[in-house]
Amino acid sequence: MTKKSLEIRKTVGVLMALNALQMAAIVFLAVLSVFDDNVTLDRAESFYLLMIGLVSVIGGASTIFGLYPMGRLSQKIRMMEDSLESLNSLNNQLRAQRHDFLNHIQVVYSLIELEEYKEAHNYLERVYGDIQRISRVLKTAHPAINAILQAKSDMCRKRGIRMELVISSNLSDLSVPSWEMCRVLGNLIDNAIYALEKDTPPDSRRIAVRLREDLKQYAFEVENNGPPIPAHLWKQIFEPGFTTKGSQGEGMGLFICRQILTEHGGSLEVSSGGGRTVFTGVIPR
Repeated sequence: MTKKSLEIRKTVGVLMALNALQMAAIVFLAVLSVFDDNVTLDRAESFYLLMIGLVSVIGGASTIFGLYPMGRLSQKIRMMEDSLESLNSLNNQLRAQRHDFLNHIQVVYSLIELEEYKEAHNYLERVYGDIQRISRVLKTAHPAINAILQAKSDMCRKRGIRMELVISSNLSDLSVPSWEMCRVLGNLIDNAIYALEKDTPPDSRRIAVRLREDLKQYAFEVENNGPPIPAHLWKQIFEPGFTTKGSQGEGMGLFICRQILTEHGGSLEVSSGGGRTVFTGVIPR
């Protein structure tokens, strides 16, 4: 199932617009019959118009309220699709790593037999670096979260951004569904990447992602050393439609992140200054 094959969001929008136009037309006719002297209706016609308007308003309102869950379903489907894409990418990397393992052993064995110890050492370092890069994300109990962290880590590496992962919790009984948590972490990391690429020297770009827990809650931080966010915007950036990305942004990412956490009793806050911007999320256990 692809995003192109399932356009629930657009369908919902069109149906809501059609219902709104229908209700507006009925209301217009009703107002016209009352205030325009050129339009005269007898009692029966007025009654029928009133009934049609009432049915239209009730039907339209019912349709709109009925379509709202479809919009939420569309959002969840997109989250799951993104999670599956990241999982597939991580799975392919793990399979490739396992497939190449025997070849790596043979190369090292041959280098040692040839007494090329330095070359064997250098080769092992390269191989170990690749293994460590993938293994460092396989620390939570949620494959989808591991996959999104790996995908964003690869994205940062390709763009010359150093991404530090500090995972001290496996998030075993996290109340937020994993695909929704992926949406939160993915949005925050993408925003951090955008902030760094916009106005930070390439050789100093850094992102840190920390997952931790205590007896009462799970917590995470997404930190970057990009330009600070002015204090007067700290509340505004979480409002729907607000964006600092111009035509590149929709202004819904941070709003959705906070909404997801709030629905599960959590919170999302930002602090910025002193060369670091940190988004901190908290989810009760």
